Formats: sequence, structure tokens, C-alpha cells
Amino acid sequence: MEFNKTVSNPMLVGAIQLLKEEDSPEHRNMFVIELQKASYIAPALVDPEPVESADGKRTIAPGSKIQFPMLTSSVGKQFFMGFTDVAEYRKWVEKNKELPFFALRFEDLAAMLLQKDALGKQSPALGFVINPYGENIIVPKMIAAGIMAARLDKQKNATGPAGQSGKQD
Repeated sequence: MEFNKTVSNPMLVGAIQLLKEEDSPEHRNMFVIELQKASYIAPALVDPEPVESADGKRTIAPGSKIQFPMLTSSVGKQFFMGFTDVAEYRKWVEKNKELPFFALRFEDLAAMLLQKDALGKQSPALGFVINPYGENIIVPKMIAAGIMAARLDKQKNATGPAGQSGKQD
């Protein structure tokens, strides 16, 4: 997670366009691969607000509280947001207040969806939406959980039992 870092994801945008043109197993697979490689711009509420340093860069004070706002659908469903690039983020800013942002990876968004609070409750978000004012692709919480579980299985199988390498001498 990097503060104020812009990103660009032409491969993910291309995979989304292919998937929208033709929903095939190959296009779905390409989308999932690019989904995991990408970084996303995510607006954040930061308290206290970031300040501009002498060199003109915005910085966050140590111990600041960071909260990622959710987009609420017309029927009350909530989703975290991820934008593929600054142009897509600007579409959101046109209708909302400009906020500081972070570059998040798929793992960060999945963790936000799946983490539990001190009372053991999971996030109310049902998933995250990519480019809500553009392609508007929803990645449901269950899909994110499935991708993360598959990654863990792959890592576990790669290292073998008790963390040993799968290689044999």
C-alpha cells in the first residue's frame, strides 16, 4: 500500500474489454490473472489530513487513521473501490470530494473484504468494484476469497509438508 502513488493498468483494462465482448473461459482466466497483477487507486479518509512537506509532497503523520470509503448501490449494497488509473479516479472525483489515495494490490483489497474487526465481524462490503464510473466490474467477496485460497493452496503445495521445498535432491 503506497500513499499518493498513481497507477496504470492497460493489460487489466484490455482483459476487461475482452471479457465484456466475449465471456469465455479464456477471457475470464486472463481477467483473473491481470486482476491479481494490477495495482488500484483507492480513495481514503485520512485523519489527520495529510500535509504538504517543504518539498511539495503530501505526507501522512505517523499513527494517522486511514479508512477506505465504500460505494453504496441504489439498493444499499456496499463495495470498496479500485480504479485502474488516474483518469478513472477523476470520474469518481467529479461526483465526490477529492480524497487522498493509495495504490493497493489485489491482496490489500481482499484483506479489507475478509478481515474481521475486534468483535469478529467481517466487513459489510460485498466485494470491490473496478472503475465504478467506467467498466463497473464487481469482484464479489466470495471470488476474492476463492482466489486467495487458491493462492495459499498453490504456495502450500509448492513448499510441501512442514514448509519443506518440493524439490528432491
